[in-house]
Amino acid sequence: MPLHCPICQSAAHLLAKHPDADIYRCNSCTHAFSDVASMPKQEEYGAEYFDDTHRRWFEHPNTRLFDRVASFIPQGGSVLDVGCGRGDFLRHVHKTRPDARLTGIDFAPNEHDAIRFAQGDVLTLDLGERFDVVVSLSVIEHVADCVAFAGRMAELTKPDGFTIVNTPNEASILYGLGRAGRSMGIPLAFNRLYSRHHLHHFTPKSLRTLLEACGLTISDHIMHNAPLMAMDLPVRNPVADAVLRAGVWVIFTAGSATSKTYLQTVVCSC
Repeated sequence: MPLHCPICQSAAHLLAKHPDADIYRCNSCTHAFSDVASMPKQEEYGAEYFDDTHRRWFEHPNTRLFDRVASFIPQGGSVLDVGCGRGDFLRHVHKTRPDARLTGIDFAPNEHDAIRFAQGDVLTLDLGERFDVVVSLSVIEHVADCVAFAGRMAELTKPDGFTIVNTPNEASILYGLGRAGRSMGIPLAFNRLYSRHHLHHFTPKSLRTLLEACGLTISDHIMHNAPLMAMDLPVRNPVADAVLRAGVWVIFTAGSATSKTYLQTVVCSC
């Protein structure tokens, strides 16, 4: 049975067979996504997710991105971090912008004297207010219903506020090399990039299509990379890690020069 794009409902074609799930691409908005029905096991978000599987990512938070997002917070403004994880973004903002009123929501528990943390599902939990800035960093790609998720972010944003969404860029040089490697019989990068860790793989076009469909107006589309040391590479040997990290640096540099970076962050006004 043919699949349809979860964003624009156009017909989608099979992009590739992956060990974790079949990957499809929308014929219209270019969105790539996993067929959850073909996925034997989805990603779990226990302590191992933070401490081992993606340890590097959480040891080297993207403070440069944090500061850029924080620049949109008005004096004394309210902020909601959707899918805040361990609260790295909010804890950083608390240090640099103590005037901001900070709230985070996640399935995982959190505690901080100056930050309000709510535990639960943002789609169903009543937070009792709307916010000047609603931000989601590297979360939307994990959510099965990305349309409902983006729509809920828009609902929680005050009029004249900002909705900010960050996610990997499937149109990046890194993803392109992963697909090319697979076609040449070297599937390591492809298998890692398209693993069950992510259910959605947004191109700039598909992300903009989603956000505009939720009634948001795109005010800035920032193309950027992650901190090099934050990249989780599938090696333990220090020499192999250094070699692979040097290769990633070259790819990131080329991505910056061509606007085909690994990450993308879209700033929307309501």
